[in-house]
Amino acid sequence: MIEEVNTPASFKVGEAFEHYVREFIFIDRYYTLIEKTHDYHTNSYDYVESSLKPDFKFRDNWTGREFYVEAKFRTGLYKDKLVWCNQKQLDRYQYYHQQCPVFVIIGLGNDPQYPEALTLIPLAKAKYTGLHISVAEKFEIEPDKAITSKGLWAR
Repeated sequence: MIEEVNTPASFKVGEAFEHYVREFIFIDRYYTLIEKTHDYHTNSYDYVESSLKPDFKFRDNWTGREFYVEAKFRTGLYKDKLVWCNQKQLDRYQYYHQQCPVFVIIGLGNDPQYPEALTLIPLAKAKYTGLHISVAEKFEIEPDKAITSKGLWAR
């Protein structure tokens, strides 16, 4: 209970959206979870350096290819852009992308457990910290519908 009270709201939102991403989009039928970053409680007690990596590392059960997924949830736009990270984070994700493909999934709406819109974009196409909505829309996927191997790698 103390852990719940002490967890900042932004971390709760992030953790709820990560849970949604694993439960509905990158399901275990299609993807094996290899790594997952540690939660706020673990890192506040004893920071785990691997938490700097994107949120998930998966193996595609169909192709065997491994890849990272960074999950971000936003309630709205900022200056007509979908701002999904800061420059330091983008630099870090680009570093990991050199080793293994990175995809960014962005949920938009009021509730991270029920996003109104989802965008799944390869990091190579998310070159800036803020995406124009027209770019995000090109990579839109259906909420609550798992992404298949074919759908993932065709992006």
